[in-house]
Amino acid sequence: MMTESAQESKVAKAKAVKSGPERQEQLINLLSRKAGATTKQMQEAFGWQPHTARAAISTLRKAGVSVERTDAKRGAVYHIVALV
Repeated sequence: MMTESAQESKVAKAKAVKSGPERQEQLINLLSRKAGATTKQMQEAFGWQPHTARAAISTLRKAGVSVERTDAKRGAVYHIVALV
């Protein structure tokens, strides 16, 4: 059983980890770049599998964000056209 101070310490560490931008905000920043982002770049940035990266883009689209997909030599490139 944990003491109260140990539990408080654990909670403080968890809050410290969450202090940065949310994943969705990070993804929007990544896709807002002039060059956009490939699925591979999203995988490397977040530690995701390819299907998770595509699902995250789908979630953005459902939220009203206009995401464009273009094909390039390096693979599919996703880029935010307009934020709602």
